[in-house]
Amino acid sequence: MTKLQTLDKKKVFRLSASWVAKMAMLTAISFLLYYLGHFIKLPFMFPSFFDFQISELPALLAGFSMGPISGCLVIIFKCLLKFPLSSTMYVGELTDILLGVAFVLPASIIYKIFKTKKSALYGMLVSTIFATGMALIVNRWISVPFYLNLYFGNNMNGIVGMLSSLYKGITVDNFWAWYLGVAVIPFNLLRYIIVTLITFLFYKKLSKILHWDGTSLKKKKEETLEDLVDEDGVYYSASEEDTFKLAEAISKGLQGNEKIILEGELGAGKTTFTKGLAKALGVQEEITSPTFTIMNEYDSGKYPLYHLDMYRIENEEDIYELGIEDRMDNGITIIEWNKYNSLTGKIIVVKIDVLDETHRKFTIKEQQQ
Repeated sequence: MTKLQTLDKKKVFRLSASWVAKMAMLTAISFLLYYLGHFIKLPFMFPSFFDFQISELPALLAGFSMGPISGCLVIIFKCLLKFPLSSTMYVGELTDILLGVAFVLPASIIYKIFKTKKSALYGMLVSTIFATGMALIVNRWISVPFYLNLYFGNNMNGIVGMLSSLYKGITVDNFWAWYLGVAVIPFNLLRYIIVTLITFLFYKKLSKILHWDGTSLKKKKEETLEDLVDEDGVYYSASEEDTFKLAEAISKGLQGNEKIILEGELGAGKTTFTKGLAKALGVQEEITSPTFTIMNEYDSGKYPLYHLDMYRIENEEDIYELGIEDRMDNGITIIEWNKYNSLTGKIIVVKIDVLDETHRKFTIKEQQQ
C-alpha cells in the first residue's frame, strides 16, 4: 500500500466516524422537534390535528453538509424512532417520510451541484413548492382517505363537522377544495418557508461543526516541514487545503532572501502553492499568475514576495536585461519555469507531480549555493 493510499484510507475512516456522530446528533434533534410538534397547534388558522413542527430543519442541514442521501436518512431515522409510538398504524409516519424527503432532496441536490448561497436559497424555494405539491397528493389519496376509514367509517360528515367551526362554508361537496386549498397548501407553505429562513440564516454559522471530519476541534500544534514530509522529502496532497498546509510549513523556515523554485507541468498547482505561501506570510493582495507580467511583487507580508514566471524568457541573460534581479534582495522569490543557472543563497526546490485530478506529490529539496 502506498503512502497516498494510506492517507486516503485514514481520511475515509475519520469521515465515516464523523458521519455517524453527526447523523446521530441531527437525527436526535430532528426527532425532538418532531415530537414537540405534536404540542404546537395553530387552531385559529388550521385544523387541530395539524402539528406545526419543523423537524425537516436538521435533515436539511445534513443534506447541505453531507449530501442528499444523508439528509433523507435523517428524515427516515427520525420517523422510524416514532414508529413504536404510532397511533395511526404507521400511515402518519410514512406520510411524514414522503413529505420530508420531498422537501430535503431537491434542495440538497441543487446545493450539491452549485454550492453557492444563492443556489441554496433557490433549492429551498424549489423544495418548498415541490413538497407542498406532494402534500396535496398525499393528503388527497393516502392520509385523509385512511383517516376517514379509521376514525369516521368513510363518513365524510364526521370530518366536515370537525372543520365546520373553522371553515364556515365547508360542506361534503366542497370538502376537498376547502381542505386542500385553505388548509393543506397554506399550512405547508408556512412551515417550509420557516424552515427555509432558519436554514438560510444559520447554516453558515454552523458550517464548521457540520463539516467536522472527525479530528479535534481544538487548535492543533503547528506542524513544521519535518513533521509533514517523509525521509525523502515527499508530501502527498489531496486538496487545496493540504497544499496550503505544506506551504505554511515551508514559510516557517524562511528568513528572507530564499529562492523557491517550483517545478511541474501546467495545472500542477504551482499558483495554488504560491497562494498558500503568500497567505502564510500575511500577504493581503490577491495572488495572480505572472505569466504575462513575468513578475508580480507583493509588499504587504512579512517579507517582500516576488513571484516570477520565466516561461516566456529565453535565458538568464534576458532576466538581467529586465533588471528584475536587483529587486529581489531580502525578499522571498518564487520562480516558475526556472532559467537561472547561477542562483546563490538558500534554494528550495518544490517539484510537483500530478497523480490524478485532485492528488499531487510534492518533493522538497533544499540546497545552499
